[in-house]
Amino acid sequence: MRPTDERPHPRTGRLHLDQTIHLVVGATEALPVTVRFTYDAADPLAVRMDFTGCADVLAPWVFARDLLYAGLRGSSGIGHVRVWPDRRRRGAGSVRILLSDTEGTAMLRVPGAPFEEWLTKTYSVVPAGTEGDHLYWDDVVRQLLRQD
Repeated sequence: MRPTDERPHPRTGRLHLDQTIHLVVGATEALPVTVRFTYDAADPLAVRMDFTGCADVLAPWVFARDLLYAGLRGSSGIGHVRVWPDRRRRGAGSVRILLSDTEGTAMLRVPGAPFEEWLTKTYSVVPAGTEGDHLYWDDVVRQLLRQD
């Protein structure tokens, strides 16, 4: 699928990619799942993934943008999120994302070309190394000091 927004939203600096990915459930079986990846210049270090087809069942995940980008070329991440290119698949290729938490583990297969194209566009919205210039530090401090 193609990105839903070719250019960032002029007021928010937001980019979206609606994409069908695959939840790997066996050695040869995978279930299609519709997700929305969102990048927002107001949160310049992160990419959010929402499961649009089953939002009431599956919680969104938030990834470090750099972790996803590094995973396009080689193994990236430790702990709860790991990302790497799937070199075993032919054609345009795909990216594997392994998610784990206390509930279990899920392996996702993301079509590589549209995801890479979209992720690269996020760096034209907020170039690498300038993320701190886009943070609203008052909001960050307020969030850190918030007592729930």
